Amino acid sequence: MPSKKIYVREYKVRAHKRIIHTRIYNFICQACRAAVQRETYCTGCPKYGNICNGVESKCLRTKD
Repeated sequence: MPSKKIYVREYKVRAHKRIIHTRIYNFICQACRAAVQRETYCTGCPKYGNICNGVESKCLRTKD
């Protein structure tokens, strides 16, 4: 995921363009307890991995 340029509409500040960057996070998924590396635009560490995305029924580790 490369960095991208976004347009910020006017609300309390003058409208402008901004470049947002991606970050790579290493964390433990809360649904399946797997070690995950995820690249995202968010400013805080994500809670769930790419495969299950927080839904235990989609997680491959919880299936027998």
